[in-house]
Amino acid sequence: MIDVTDAVKYARKLANELYQDEDIKNLGLEEVIFDESSNEWRVTLGYDSYRVKTIANATNPYAAITSLTASNNIAKETLREYKTFRIDAEDSSFKGMLIREVG
Repeated sequence: MIDVTDAVKYARKLANELYQDEDIKNLGLEEVIFDESSNEWRVTLGYDSYRVKTIANATNPYAAITSLTASNNIAKETLREYKTFRIDAEDSSFKGMLIREVG
């Protein structure tokens, strides 16, 4: 049976292999649990997405009207994405990957 540190290492290795062409940034451990009913580790990893959330700056309510100042009043925020890797606790085989919705 593999322990939690091996499950996390394997999940990180899988993420890097599966997303090797996407050059994921800031890959980090978010959560890990052991599911006794399925005898598997569920390792959630997060990374910075290429998607960007655009937020209007509320400090100047008239900025959206003026095209020259509108670009100065928009903030961009890099989004994080989360994937949960299902790793068999007996033989460390990959059982699946799920999209983890947050927030």
